[in-house]
Amino acid sequence: MGFIPEEVLQQIQDTADIRQVVQEYVPLKKRGRNWVGLCPFHSDKDPSFSVSEDKQIFYCFGCGEGGDVFKFLMRMEGLSFAEAARTLAERYGIEIPKHRSGRAGRRRKEERQALLEINEAAKGFFAENLRNPKVGALAQQYISRRGLSPEVVEQFRLGWAPDAWDSLVNFFKDRGFDHSLAEKAGLIVQRSNAPGYYDRFRGRIIFPILDHRGHTVAFGGRIIAENPEIEQPKYLNSPETPVYHKGRVLYGLFQNRDSIRRAGRGVVVEGYMDLISLYQAGVKEAVATLGTALTEDQVRRMKGIARNWVLLFDGDEAGRKAAKRALPIFYRFNLSPRVLELPEGEDPDSFVRKEGKDALYQMMDGAPSGIDFLLDTGVRIYGDDVDGRHRTAEEALEVVAAIEDPVRKSLIIGHVAQRIGLRETSLWERLRADERRLARRRRAVSAQAANEDADGTDPARGSSRGRIGKGVQAEEKLLGFLLGHSSVIGEFLDEKLELWLQDQDLRRLWQAVVNLYNMEGCVEISALSKSLEGLSDLKALAMRLASEAPPCSSLDEMVAALKEYCRERRKRALRQELMDQMRMCGPDEGEILLRQIQGLI
Repeated sequence: MGFIPEEVLQQIQDTADIRQVVQEYVPLKKRGRNWVGLCPFHSDKDPSFSVSEDKQIFYCFGCGEGGDVFKFLMRMEGLSFAEAARTLAERYGIEIPKHRSGRAGRRRKEERQALLEINEAAKGFFAENLRNPKVGALAQQYISRRGLSPEVVEQFRLGWAPDAWDSLVNFFKDRGFDHSLAEKAGLIVQRSNAPGYYDRFRGRIIFPILDHRGHTVAFGGRIIAENPEIEQPKYLNSPETPVYHKGRVLYGLFQNRDSIRRAGRGVVVEGYMDLISLYQAGVKEAVATLGTALTEDQVRRMKGIARNWVLLFDGDEAGRKAAKRALPIFYRFNLSPRVLELPEGEDPDSFVRKEGKDALYQMMDGAPSGIDFLLDTGVRIYGDDVDGRHRTAEEALEVVAAIEDPVRKSLIIGHVAQRIGLRETSLWERLRADERRLARRRRAVSAQAANEDADGTDPARGSSRGRIGKGVQAEEKLLGFLLGHSSVIGEFLDEKLELWLQDQDLRRLWQAVVNLYNMEGCVEISALSKSLEGLSDLKALAMRLASEAPPCSSLDEMVAALKEYCRERRKRALRQELMDQMRMCGPDEGEILLRQIQGLI
């Protein structure tokens, strides 16, 4: 889609009235300064969805979804950030200029494009080998044994890497591709004991890995031509490259995204063949983690497609552990996970081939919620005695601690207490004790931030650049830390800084950071500076804050402390927003608002 300068994005945001855009999807009515309606992102009975024309943002007090007009359109239409921006620009007659990047930016863009091109060429090479009856005979036999149709092979562009050391090396040489670039793409490896290169994938069925835009960014290979003299892994994946970050990509998402949206539910499996076998059987709403633990970036992308997900891992101890590791992330992002335990020794591939999709759908419909899965497996593994229930409660509380929605947390605490046979107050006490222990390690940072924030100004009054109060100083330190340690910015995207940052310039700068992250998947200071070329005040502010960022000896502890600070600020801002609305509404609406305020306490 191409780069869009920040000044153009701000022009789009200033021109596009968020209320007008939202009202095309959600009926709204006036309440005080804001507009309210039923949330389109969850099952909403009371109007918990609020749109602020002053701040040009939306927020749901029920599910926690919120953001600006770009985020709303992305969420409703399933668009990328750039697609949403261009849609709004076209609607409001705003021209997006062709971007002229600097030398470094051009080099990065050219390298990225070259890597994508070489991956595309490799994908064609592997696919052609598979079609060749002589070269691909062994692979064709394997595909036939697995019962994969030609349509499925084509849909996922499966291929074959011949069992030779230099078949791809020679292919690149014949077509004039730079071998050093192919090495950077992770396709070939430089020899250590002689000049030249050799193929990374040899004697393997090849699974191209596509990003959410459909670009071929990496490959996976399943060994077929086994050599008993050489020990090799069953599956081999591309290393991380400038175009491939395994923690951000989900296999099959590009092919199955629309099916997941239509079904309103997605299925998470671990491997290539699990996903492809499900697709072959008619279950087309799956994504695969490729054997790695689910990351926040992956779950954040899943959240934008569906709220309900079924974790369908292997029916063994490793599969149970993978589900347990993933559950806190799903609950943190306010998703509704279920966990389907397959019979011992079965995996999704073997099960669906034996039993068929109807049996699988029936089991998924009856699968327990994530929290019930923990309770069921805890009793089964640890026993129903005192020690067993204690260990089960500890595992459940690890998930509960990740839940931010206070209403959902309270309901699940009550459910856990009832299932295990404990007093609800005991679970609350344990949870708060754990939170206090965690807070002790970061109290100095969070207390300092809270003290500096004590006499802040009303965010609706805009910038206080000429008279910086302590609240704004704390906000500057927060943004300075994020710019100075930009690798952690992705962890703060769901902290809703746009709702509570007091200073207007800091809110604009944060939005620019979010916009760049949405376009590029990361934030480099040089790229941020380039995006702010037309906004000299924001560029100067960003460079100053980044230069003032102090070194950090314990990044994890600092991130945890600042996220806690952000959540407290967000709660405070939302409570104030609801109290302001209460002053301007009738008794019935007031009761609804009071419940929402109590949920934030």
